[in-house]
Amino acid sequence: MRRAEGLMISRIRRHRQQASCVGRHEMRRNSHIVLILAVVAGLILAAGCIPKATTGTVDVPQGNTMAQDIQNGATPYKGIVPAFVLDGKSPYIRNIQATFKVTDVIDTRTVRADTTTLVTFAGQTSKKQLSVVFYLCQPLSDKADRSPDGTMTYISAIPQKDVPTPTIIKGQTYTVTGILQPHWQGVPLIYVPNAYYFEQDTANESFFYGPSDQFEQEPSSIAAKQVIEEYFKYWNEKNLAEMEKRMTPNRKNINWGFDAIDYVKLIDINERHSQEAPGTKTFNVVFEIKYKKGKSSSIDEGRVSWGYLLKRDNPNSPWLIYDWGGGYDW
Repeated sequence: MRRAEGLMISRIRRHRQQASCVGRHEMRRNSHIVLILAVVAGLILAAGCIPKATTGTVDVPQGNTMAQDIQNGATPYKGIVPAFVLDGKSPYIRNIQATFKVTDVIDTRTVRADTTTLVTFAGQTSKKQLSVVFYLCQPLSDKADRSPDGTMTYISAIPQKDVPTPTIIKGQTYTVTGILQPHWQGVPLIYVPNAYYFEQDTANESFFYGPSDQFEQEPSSIAAKQVIEEYFKYWNEKNLAEMEKRMTPNRKNINWGFDAIDYVKLIDINERHSQEAPGTKTFNVVFEIKYKKGKSSSIDEGRVSWGYLLKRDNPNSPWLIYDWGGGYDW
């Protein structure tokens, strides 16, 4: 009898020990589950608190039509602009196609770009990268998207039915087809019927096809134009010493009001061949100047059209700016 009771008590104890082990195991497992759930919940809450990167909208300046520029005297091409550019219906022949990298979008009608291949100018053996200006006969939208990394994306203002709206992204490469302005001056001007003629270059091609007779530019004109480009670069950087290296002595020691200037941006340069005397160059220059809030200067804020006069003593001396101001009719 006592032996049977002892066996019973022993079994009860073993059962309790097993139950206790199972209980401790369940508790450990439950605690692990609770910990995992807590971590997951924390990640979800943290994700909800992290600000999401958003795309912002930026206003794009309205660009003038070519007809408006002609009326305002803001272009040297009066009388030789292709009819299609002005009326939108005359026949035209696209005579230039190349791969370009978009460097800037000035306004809803003006885009600047560089060729991705080197171009040989007529009468020269060396090749150089060519900067051009595109005029869009149909404008871009006056709103652009700025992504969190600063990428600017522009779209056509006139979408076409059942066709994806094209985009122009600053810094990307496109194959562009257009109409070259006859007798262009300074920087080639290319008319593009609409943004659909900007085809994104997915094949990493690099080529340039254009009328060779339209790329005759004297080395002296290129050198003089470069002086103006450098002058505006240093003006924007507020580097007076470098600006004065590109001016004649009588144009030095001028107060440029750097403290008031936010930025200066060069938009276009065109040479005026008809008014050049030996040893001189005259350029029509369009630039934009913006002042800091509450500041101003003697130059009106906004887009400005000035003439720039350069001269040199002999073919081996540098071109220097000796006068500027006024407009295209001065």
